[in-house]
Amino acid sequence: MRLVRVRCRCCKRQHNYNPSDLIQIFGDVDVDSLVSRMKCENGADHGMLDVEAFAPTGREAVGLRIRRLVAIKINRVPVWKEDPA
Repeated sequence: MRLVRVRCRCCKRQHNYNPSDLIQIFGDVDVDSLVSRMKCENGADHGMLDVEAFAPTGREAVGLRIRRLVAIKINRVPVWKEDPA
């Protein structure tokens, strides 16, 4: 079982994700390209995140919290254009 660990250096937050959930959002990309695509939820000005793929050992897996994708919301914004009369 492989997971993806994402850490913010500024606010010290850490989350663990299943790779299949991240594939639904970002597509089938390698872990290194997620560094530039992901932003910290506490603030976009926190800089780049540390992203690494890892396989948790038995000791690490006990009590490990994994974030799961529940839904993807799409924000629909209308764009208008005036037709000349």
